[in-house]
Amino acid sequence: MAVTLLGTPSPIHIIGESHTLIYRNLLFRAGAGEQLFQTRIRYLPHVLAQNLCDPEVRAFHQDLLEAFRAEELLRPDLSPAHHSLDGATISGAWMEQRSIVAPALVLCIGDLDIHHLLSQFADYDFELPGDRHYGVDRGKRPLAHATIRARMEKLLSPFTQGLRLLRGFGFTRLMVHCLPPRTVDDAATLRWTGVHKSVRAKLTVIANQFLARECAAIGIPFIDVWPDLCRDGYLLPEFDLDGTHLTVAAAQVSLDKIVASLHQHTWDAHNIARYRHAATQAPRIAAAAATAVGRPAPGISIGQLDAPVQALQAPGDSYRAAPALAPRLDWSAAPAASRAALLSAQPSTEQLALAARLLGQGLGQAVLHADVDFAMTVSSFRPSRIAAGGAPQALARTLHSGGLRKAVLRLGGGGAIGFASAAGETLHVMSAAPGALAVYDPAAAICILDPSLGEISLVEIALMPLGAGQPFRVVWSGLHEWPLDPFQYGVAGMLAEPPFDGAQVTIRALAMA
Repeated sequence: MAVTLLGTPSPIHIIGESHTLIYRNLLFRAGAGEQLFQTRIRYLPHVLAQNLCDPEVRAFHQDLLEAFRAEELLRPDLSPAHHSLDGATISGAWMEQRSIVAPALVLCIGDLDIHHLLSQFADYDFELPGDRHYGVDRGKRPLAHATIRARMEKLLSPFTQGLRLLRGFGFTRLMVHCLPPRTVDDAATLRWTGVHKSVRAKLTVIANQFLARECAAIGIPFIDVWPDLCRDGYLLPEFDLDGTHLTVAAAQVSLDKIVASLHQHTWDAHNIARYRHAATQAPRIAAAAATAVGRPAPGISIGQLDAPVQALQAPGDSYRAAPALAPRLDWSAAPAASRAALLSAQPSTEQLALAARLLGQGLGQAVLHADVDFAMTVSSFRPSRIAAGGAPQALARTLHSGGLRKAVLRLGGGGAIGFASAAGETLHVMSAAPGALAVYDPAAAICILDPSLGEISLVEIALMPLGAGQPFRVVWSGLHEWPLDPFQYGVAGMLAEPPFDGAQVTIRALAMA
């Protein structure tokens, strides 16, 4: 009997209330590359938003911790499993040619809190600001919207504070699913909750507004299916399973949004532990001569290349706002808002070869490595342009840099390129001369492009630790910056000098105890 291998699916962990059950063990393909995914669920009937986390002692509900352990997301010492550098993890990843990244994790929490709250609303109603669908029953006792919102936020705040902690612990691909739309069937609503359908729906709207606002503040995607599953504020009947739960067809809508979010929200999702490990394994670099490189501020190194860097400019009509490569799950790309005014172009093979010569030796190498003692390579080389007269554009800042650096090489134009601290303090303003090169720590400094005095032509450069056995390369990776895992990543469709050998890079890491 012949065996057909389907491939290795990327897991999506969906954890929380009974709404998770329709996602159990779904195997599906999605995205431009028809990547294979599998859902894994953990139904936690005793975990509510109000008891998920005690932020004062940074403790989580025991059932949530057990679910994370059972899914191998946490090690026995409660550290994130994807940060592990032990022999089993490192050797296994190399043998499987599998990247080690933060798990795709979706939390479905908060509906039970609303259900408990509903029992107190049988004789009450309230006005929802901006309401176009639900109305209010004037025969019921009135409640102020502000009072209800305050109670809702108090119930849900332990959940959102827990989200903040989880993201800080390294779960950088964390998402929150909205509370589901409500049935239009009033009899089913009364059977489940004892209140009118409009009261239930309005409370859910308030809860989702709070969750969406908090997720945006934390930097966590909020998966909102209401626009797709609702009409006039209520769930479309074809997606209604039993008056509370949704159908598998509704789950497909959610999964489409979840996969899209995984592709769109890769910034700061790089595995910081693996990058720090890669930096320790990279070849050592001697310190640059003091006269060759300037250090105007901590984490910023500058130099002036004498070569004709204008040859790195692309033809004017080749600069585009849209990415030339589709978003990838295994590479990090900056948020679109941080590039709103920028156009970029694909360099030619000749330009990549010139860049490899400029940056791979002499002053170029000295500036690249002035702030680090390990060898680095260029993971992204992107000719870019910002038109004159626009507002300043701040490039994205990372939360943790580890073994990563960014750089900008000025090609021309009269606009200013500067660097500021997170507090807004000016750290350095680059020379206006073509060939000015600045390398900076993207967690310590923010690069700001100010075209008020003229257009700016530049090259955006991203740097990562040089892998064992790998040459110094200059890579065009579209709008991507660096792989999420420095030891395992795909390069299909990317250009490099020298070229890649195949569509995948696999570097064997050394295990740590």
